[in-house]
Amino acid sequence: MTFSYETSRRSLGLLLTGFALSLSACDIDKTLAVKDPDVANPSTLNDIVVLPTLRVSTISDLQVAMGAGGEDGVITESALLGDEFIWAETFPTRGEMDQRNTNPINGTLSTIYNSLQRARATGDRTAAAYNKLAPTLPARSEVQALAAMSYILLGEMYCNGVPVSDFDVNAGTFVLGMPQTVAQLFTTALAKADSAAVGLDATAAGNASIVNLIRVVRGRALLNLNRTADAAAAVAAVPTSYRYTLFHSENTGRQNNGVFLPTLNFPRFSVSGNEGGTGLRYRLDSTDPRVFAPQGRGGALSPVVGADNLTAMFLQTKYPSRSSPIVLADGLEARLIEAEHAARTGGAYVGILNTLRAALPTLVLAPPGPATLLLNAPVLAPLPALTAPATAAAQIDQVFQERAYWLFLTGHRLGDMRRLIKHVGRGSETVFPTGTYFKGGAYGVDVNFPVPFQETNNPNFSQCLDRNP
Repeated sequence: MTFSYETSRRSLGLLLTGFALSLSACDIDKTLAVKDPDVANPSTLNDIVVLPTLRVSTISDLQVAMGAGGEDGVITESALLGDEFIWAETFPTRGEMDQRNTNPINGTLSTIYNSLQRARATGDRTAAAYNKLAPTLPARSEVQALAAMSYILLGEMYCNGVPVSDFDVNAGTFVLGMPQTVAQLFTTALAKADSAAVGLDATAAGNASIVNLIRVVRGRALLNLNRTADAAAAVAAVPTSYRYTLFHSENTGRQNNGVFLPTLNFPRFSVSGNEGGTGLRYRLDSTDPRVFAPQGRGGALSPVVGADNLTAMFLQTKYPSRSSPIVLADGLEARLIEAEHAARTGGAYVGILNTLRAALPTLVLAPPGPATLLLNAPVLAPLPALTAPATAAAQIDQVFQERAYWLFLTGHRLGDMRRLIKHVGRGSETVFPTGTYFKGGAYGVDVNFPVPFQETNNPNFSQCLDRNP
């Protein structure tokens, strides 16, 4: 077969001419216009078939707020302000947090605040959609409980004065909130958890996970309101083996475990030990698998020093990969709530703690890891039994240390430290790291985070009502 270049060129010319004429006969802008670019039209969300997607969005946004998809979240930054992590890199916004001196004009602070407020708003809107379209579905109770958890986290993380705003999708306008005290946030959380339980069949086996999630959320809210007896009663029926887990994966950055990323993957945060003279021992308790934190040995996932090329890296081993899950609420926390109530009211608490210690192999998600990089890692075996100290103050110390070790790097410790001050009566400088800061200067006086400066766009807000615990 003979191919004619000239013939093919004439054919191509005719084709292009025809294509140009067809384009001239139509409105290109109209043809290429997208009706709803980038975002879902609110009207498409007003349908029962969309509810599963909204539920997943609620879980996902809460995961991101906790720390998924990046290096900053509730878990990591509360660990810096508290006594779980020290600052091992050079980003000054994180250094302010570790030094207890956070400026409201702080980009990292804004990131966490935005994520947590987004999780709160998503949870509220999803719960409202379920209430309107399918109020009898168990998922309504689940998302309502998750919304309640976001209010708890706002109350544990921030100062008095957090506004709770919303966006009216029907009117297309913002509803700007008034500053709320942490007590108001916890009270709202409790009300939402109570609402989540309404209409949910607690006897149905398929609802057990949601029922127990609500119980633990209620217990945590009540504990923050200093209603320890009510908190203990709220969680009494939760099995110790229960877990509500946030799952992560290697698939996308948004799905990654955000505690793994700035510790093992890149050396930004090092596990502390007796930080500022008052912090708990953590890395110094090298035989306790709950807080095992060996110094890095060099090589992948085992950095020797931090990104500042100065601070020794003691590595958290609780989350050894991007796909490591994080427990949001569990029966272990339920038992610790009961133990705290007993200790604070002169009751028998040490038996509760020892039952948990004896069951350690079944209560942790996984052994310390990654196993290939660890030397002499403690095995998952029952921990030795404790004896109750002689004084009430020492007994409280014992309970709060057990809480800190069992709930290490889960976003609980900062709230516990604040409760030690406002409910137990400890001085802030006996609870938070104090004195000379290890990178120069001195620790500040923060016991919570300020609301970021960006919130001043809300005319109802000017600054924190106060910085009290």
